[in-house]
Amino acid sequence: MRAAALAAPLAILSIAGGCKAAPGPVAAKETAACDGVPHMALAGRVTDAADILSGEEETRLSDRLARYEARTQHQMVVATTPSLNGARVDNFGTCLANRWKIGRKDQDDGILLLVAPNERLARIATGIGMEKILTDDKALAVIHQMMPQFRQGDYAGGLSTGVDAIAAQTGDTP
Repeated sequence: MRAAALAAPLAILSIAGGCKAAPGPVAAKETAACDGVPHMALAGRVTDAADILSGEEETRLSDRLARYEARTQHQMVVATTPSLNGARVDNFGTCLANRWKIGRKDQDDGILLLVAPNERLARIATGIGMEKILTDDKALAVIHQMMPQFRQGDYAGGLSTGVDAIAAQTGDTP
């Protein structure tokens, strides 16, 4: 897995590949990389643990993610967390994606869009199968597109913008 730390006015971002859990004994590897990352339950295509979205907003995002998956076969999940618990945002996102097994196992094509509003951090984690399509530079551009809405407190709008931008980069044309 590779990681690149990127600074921005709203967030310090780390965008890296590797959504899939490595074969073999994952627990030992996860202990070091996932220190402080809580075991959050996957609540569907949208897991809003930070409680920043209304029920309608979650439903709208979830429906959009379902359409994306039906059109591309790639799985994308949105997650928010009230705290990174001292973990690095890149480790947090990758650990969640690995634990939740986002994407098709044989393609390693999952995408996790993570927002930690209290720390003002965001991350896009991709499976190795998506790295050539959704490069670090493209993922950073997506985060930059989301920032104006995040600055205004419009998390639903920012996440919707991010999902649509990722979809456009990865083969989903409405």
